[in-house]
Amino acid sequence: MARTFETPKGTRDFLPEEMRIRNAVFERLRRAFRLFGYDELDTPAFEYLEVLTLKSGPAAEREIYSFEDKGSRKLGLRFDLTSSTGRFAASHPELKRPIYRYQIGKVWRYDRPAAGRYREFYQADADILGSYSMDCEVDLLLLATTVLKEFGLHDYRFVLNHRKILEAQLRRAGIPVDKKADALRALDKFDKIGRTAIIDEAKFYGLDEPSFVAFIEQLGMAADATTQLDNLAYLRRTEALLTDDPEGKKATAELLYIVERATELGFAERLTVDPTLARGLDYYTGPIFEAKAHVEKFGTTLSFAGGGRYDDLIGLYGGQPQGAVGFSFGVERLIDLLKEQVAGQLETVRPVLIAPLGPGRIADAERVAMLLRQAGVPARLSLGSTAPGKHLQYAESAHIDFVIFVGEDEAKQGRYPVKQLSTRSEQRLTLDELAQHLRSSGVATL
Repeated sequence: MARTFETPKGTRDFLPEEMRIRNAVFERLRRAFRLFGYDELDTPAFEYLEVLTLKSGPAAEREIYSFEDKGSRKLGLRFDLTSSTGRFAASHPELKRPIYRYQIGKVWRYDRPAAGRYREFYQADADILGSYSMDCEVDLLLLATTVLKEFGLHDYRFVLNHRKILEAQLRRAGIPVDKKADALRALDKFDKIGRTAIIDEAKFYGLDEPSFVAFIEQLGMAADATTQLDNLAYLRRTEALLTDDPEGKKATAELLYIVERATELGFAERLTVDPTLARGLDYYTGPIFEAKAHVEKFGTTLSFAGGGRYDDLIGLYGGQPQGAVGFSFGVERLIDLLKEQVAGQLETVRPVLIAPLGPGRIADAERVAMLLRQAGVPARLSLGSTAPGKHLQYAESAHIDFVIFVGEDEAKQGRYPVKQLSTRSEQRLTLDELAQHLRSSGVATL
């Protein structure tokens, strides 16, 4: 018996139907990014390892697929698109700031595979490079809400926090600077493991328990996702708490500005200020955010997008210090959410099947297919058989709804039977009528 091979753990093959959905998501995301004025760029799948580890934090370093090439250079597969973007921005000072950039690409993480979590997956990022204005955060959040609205998603929320608010609260609790990253790493697990477990986690990292407890007690309760007043009430309380800490007070004002602008633009009901949100990557320096939704398939609430401000990253790569902020969609998790909330409503591009009736009709069938393709209608030539029944069986198995038969009489008369499998209906149409009929029947065009 011949040996069969599986994909490596944490990866998977995507079948044609899954690829249609994925490509439809890519096309919708690209359209939204372009509508907001972002330019596309691309960066290499692997970078020098130092580029990826420079400011990623210990957790990310453990997840990097690293290797030594034939020239003894230490390289790594990118674990996100942000590190490469920071290196890119530092390498291209000639580009006019601010840069509005988007990128869709694969990333790799040596993470424990779990529900909705893979070791190889796609991210779709939008970033604004070269500005310190909080209006960048507002623009990205508005972009994200616009994308999700166009997808038809309705059951999700954005959670926000600010790394400098957290740092001010760490100072106030007496946690030393060299333990800051450990404290935030423990806090970032609050949603998953709860208060008692994160205290144990902090102790494991070597933090003083009373100081860490004082830190988390400053955070109070997370705001109600549906009540704008609660967001403002929490921020006002935090502002008063940090009145003697200039950085913390400024950070609170920045979050207040984002919430107030979201109110003006009509998406504030989607925002929740969550004081326990930390995001594990060390390069974040300002506002941070995540998009979350309950996924019934996995029986849990998952983060399917996130981002934040990373003002120091470009300078670390040798560029002029400058503001930078980005937002990233995890494409596989977004697709899981779309399948659950918007089942059957995501338009995917499917071909029509051109079915030659007899071996001598291949040229005629190809001519019909080419005319449809020129009109933007995707058309596949059926080459497995010349019998009508076999063509129909193939179309059903390939989830193709329209079949156009091309036989000797059809070619002579210039009228072709068009059969729609979902309705079991059939019409005879001329070449001029075919493309218009298919478009009006819902066939997506290219």
